[in-house]
Amino acid sequence: MNSILFVDDDVNSLKATQRRLRKTFHLDIAQGGKEGLAAIAVKGPYAVILSDLMMPGMDGFQFIQKAGKIAPHSVFIMLTGHANLDASLKALNEGNIFRFLTKPCKMHVLEKAIQAGIEQYHKNLQIVRAPGPAAADRHRCTVLVVDDDVEILGVFSTALKTTGQFDVLTAENGQVALTIVGLIKTDVVVADRDMPKMDGVTLLSSIRQRDPDIVSFLMTWQRTPELARQLTGLCLGGIFEKPLDMPLIVETIGESLHSSPRGQIDGISTAAFLQMIEMEEKTCTLQVRSGERRGLLFFEKGQLIAAEADGLENETAAYEIINWREAAISIEEADMKQEPQIYRPLIQILMEAARKQDERKMDG
Repeated sequence: MNSILFVDDDVNSLKATQRRLRKTFHLDIAQGGKEGLAAIAVKGPYAVILSDLMMPGMDGFQFIQKAGKIAPHSVFIMLTGHANLDASLKALNEGNIFRFLTKPCKMHVLEKAIQAGIEQYHKNLQIVRAPGPAAADRHRCTVLVVDDDVEILGVFSTALKTTGQFDVLTAENGQVALTIVGLIKTDVVVADRDMPKMDGVTLLSSIRQRDPDIVSFLMTWQRTPELARQLTGLCLGGIFEKPLDMPLIVETIGESLHSSPRGQIDGISTAAFLQMIEMEEKTCTLQVRSGERRGLLFFEKGQLIAAEADGLENETAAYEIINWREAAISIEEADMKQEPQIYRPLIQILMEAARKQDERKMDG
């Protein structure tokens, strides 16, 4: 059930990794994309599939795209020695990749990523299986539906509960919804755009700030350019247009939970990745995690313009984030509403962060 496949064109790398991990995982190896696809078809299913990015004939992106059709529930991890930002962005946003690791990758980092992938693989299976009564109680996901229309709440609840995969909560406005999210672990929130007291966009924005792992959907009668501008940076799971197509909606919500969580880049220091952002003049938002801590770094054309973390803001927050250990970085759409709050060059921010880190070590 927990077999792992490692695909690379470098035989020495394949065998060395297999030797190092053989006591921890059952690891099969395949030289190149074609051999990897054959292994999946013959020996699969694999819980986790590791792939090198740079391979002749079929690169890692092409391999994973084809492998995903054969093994839709497997979790994919990409490794590369070419840590350029464009490759990272493509892996995270287009490749349905669970982790992006830079080479050379330390074994404990790789082991940790594989173990997390195995856990995600079992979550994937739990979503697609038709669970019995006991399993359903353990694995059903909680969906919160928010709308001031009682009929829509009823239709939504019935459609989701019928599948046996979801526990359904409802709220008639955004304020009630925020209270529920604060009290009950929620996996998905579906909110109507137009509601009294708090509209859907404001609600989903507030929820994202509280818990970025909650998958959010918006319901609306019409998509407009103004709505698109309002949704910039929200990273929605999707938009459901009214009148609602409930079979499609149920399928979409299930797929959003089945798919791997937002990709992360591990194995590269936060400071080094920020310099890559600056060098390539990217406009984006970085979410950085270290344990229970979360922070946001806002970039505009390669310039760090704002930051926030654990109640701190701007330069103070940036210093903290840069010095977090074992940080995982995820790339999100740029927040176009974010006003510049940091004006010092990135190199000065990095140097000051390093100085503060040195002071802490001396004091400790």
